Amino acid sequence: MKTLKYILTAVCITLSGSVMAQNLNSAYFLDGYSYGYELNPAKDYERKGFVGFPLLMLGNTNVSLSGNLSMKDIFYTLPDGRLGTFMHPSISADQALENLNGGQRTNVDMRIDLINFGFHKWGGYNFFNLSMRSNTGFHAPGDLFEMAKTLSNKNYDISDFGIKNTTWMEIGFGHSRNVTESWRVGGTVKVLLGAGRVNMKAKSLKMDLAGPDKWLITAEAEIEASAKGLTWGEYNTDPYNDGTARPDGVIKFGNMDISKAGVGGVGLAFDLGAEWDMEKAGILKGMKLSASLLDLGFISWNNTLRGENVKQSYQFNGFNNIKVKDGEGKSMQSQFDDFTDGMEDLFTFQDKGNDNGARALGATLNIGVQYKLPMYDKLEFGFLSTTRIQGAYSWNEERLSANIHPVKWLEGGINFGFGSLGTSFGWVINIHTKGFSIFAGMDRLLSKFSKQGIPTGSSANASIGISFPFGSLQ
Repeated sequence: MKTLKYILTAVCITLSGSVMAQNLNSAYFLDGYSYGYELNPAKDYERKGFVGFPLLMLGNTNVSLSGNLSMKDIFYTLPDGRLGTFMHPSISADQALENLNGGQRTNVDMRIDLINFGFHKWGGYNFFNLSMRSNTGFHAPGDLFEMAKTLSNKNYDISDFGIKNTTWMEIGFGHSRNVTESWRVGGTVKVLLGAGRVNMKAKSLKMDLAGPDKWLITAEAEIEASAKGLTWGEYNTDPYNDGTARPDGVIKFGNMDISKAGVGGVGLAFDLGAEWDMEKAGILKGMKLSASLLDLGFISWNNTLRGENVKQSYQFNGFNNIKVKDGEGKSMQSQFDDFTDGMEDLFTFQDKGNDNGARALGATLNIGVQYKLPMYDKLEFGFLSTTRIQGAYSWNEERLSANIHPVKWLEGGINFGFGSLGTSFGWVINIHTKGFSIFAGMDRLLSKFSKQGIPTGSSANASIGISFPFGSLQ
């Protein structure tokens, strides 16, 4: 069981310290934001067009972390002043599990635009992007942390534990236009080139440790891994402690290998968007409604390895009929070896062949309400609802914002977000003078730091980008 504890701790450290790059939701309502089409493809651009900073991360890069798994819940200052994890003996179970018992969720997205530009032509606004994308999700029930910390005689339900990652390149071309005076629609067609995918989940994992004379453990876990040239490598052929042979095809993850890098899958996705200007429709002055559905698509992988845990149940009846010197029975060491062999098989995966095919991306739904003050049209308020639709890795966030553009070339705002991943404060500023544009913003303010320099919050975000607009302001 120590192995499981170490794995859990490593996962916590990795994900709680991860960074996420996503679209900057704080900029959703800014008219001069060059990359507004990534939030809603129906958005227009107030200049003739723009060119992003090419091939470098200066074009449009966002770095953030969101979730309810906080570093301060993983790392503690020990009595001697050193930094330790919640697993350290000096940290009590009540203290360690105070914020972990409810289950933890972390979502990590990455987007780096390498090439992007936009221009007005063909009766509307057109845009192109070449981007690197990655999406990672982690979720774990509270019982997993309690078992790792205490491992007492009780029942644990660790079902619905998993981690998932998909990484791909994206080539997108979009177009938006007015269909009536008050309605504007847009869409993006995106070709996806899959680099790799991993999906590991415990669909069912229950541990009945409360019985006085037996333990019953049931597990149903699986793993999928997709990449060009990926193999499991050499199987684990080490015999069990009693000398019997292992089943064929037992995976040893340290032997995984990629013979040659390349495109592991090809897919297609769409972004769809619409805006309704209620003022132009003669209904309500200063009001605009909008909605978008992003990343609605799939990648078809041509090399997907699949594994399942070797055994799905194990019953331990205690140490019985222990051999004493030359008497009958089995020695204590031999019975302990049998126990560890049985437990190991529950958390050991066996090759189940390939399962190639299409896998859906996680789609994102945005719904926006924008209101411009009639008495001072340079100030407006907005409400943005964002929902990630991705099964067990789904989440939602609502964001209230106040934005101002005192002069044509300057705009900015502040906002407050709340939802399934906690609360956050954000801000954005966009300077777009003739021939040059730079923006900076944060959907989540940087958290506090421990004495050792580790951020203690569960959310942080920083975004910056440069583009080169052309044409005068409309």
